[in-house]
Amino acid sequence: MSITSLASHLALLALAGLVFSAAVSDILRFRIPNRICLALVLLYPAYVLAASQPVAWLPALLVALACLIVGFILFLRNACGAGDAKLFAAVALWAGPALILPLGLYTSLAGGVIVLFLWFQHRLARAPSAAMVLQTVADPGFSKQPMPYGAAIAVGGLYVAFTLLRVD
Repeated sequence: MSITSLASHLALLALAGLVFSAAVSDILRFRIPNRICLALVLLYPAYVLAASQPVAWLPALLVALACLIVGFILFLRNACGAGDAKLFAAVALWAGPALILPLGLYTSLAGGVIVLFLWFQHRLARAPSAAMVLQTVADPGFSKQPMPYGAAIAVGGLYVAFTLLRVD
């Protein structure tokens, strides 16, 4: 294994470690530290330089910028947290045009699982009996509950990291 190949693999493992760290932080504190998103962005040029295959970094930068703009708009509308928007944009940089759709798909699927888990947990805590847990009753309090969506983004990020690792 060459030095550049080793550096590329280390960068991708660091990507995996950073998104996992973001997930843990979001689950425990509902906060994604800016230093994680910044580290993801600053690590990307090292990967670009060390990758065994040419990396289309300019289109990847445009994808990340588009994701950041969309995330900022969603944040302004209270549809997501600022950390979620920044983390998704940072991971989208690594995904680039080739992996942005799978990133979105795996993030969405993981987000759906997290929401279902939290909804079920919320219903169990509020239902007077087990039989009433699945009854459809309006529950406006659930929509105000914080969601650790960084964990869902991390699932998509891990997919990107391990897909790039397999290709590299």
